[in-house]
Amino acid sequence: MSDLPSRKPIRKVSEAALEYITDEEDRPAMSTISSKNQITLPARLLRELGLGAGDRVSIRVDGDRLILRPRPKDWADYYGGSMRGIYGNTKDEIDEYIRQERAGWDERERRIEEAWAGRTPPAQE
Repeated sequence: MSDLPSRKPIRKVSEAALEYITDEEDRPAMSTISSKNQITLPARLLRELGLGAGDRVSIRVDGDRLILRPRPKDWADYYGGSMRGIYGNTKDEIDEYIRQERAGWDERERRIEEAWAGRTPPAQE
């Protein structure tokens, strides 16, 4: 039987920050940088984040902290629904948005053709 505690339910986090904290009350997990510039993350933290061997993380510097973000395993699931409401909240609103966009295509094409023919200067936007 293993001495490891039982697995807690995996919770999803969008961002995890590792930082050196000197406050003894919170006792952070510690790691050492190896001669190959590698660090080992404590298993307890990896379990809490739902990460395992082979999972990828992005790393960026924020002041004196390194921010590690787990890379989504499925990009479609990760971004799915993130644009909800941008083009409207109902089918009718979305259809109206599409109609308006398509109605502008002819005018846009006409202005491009006129500019290429030298009849009008290109619009400054």
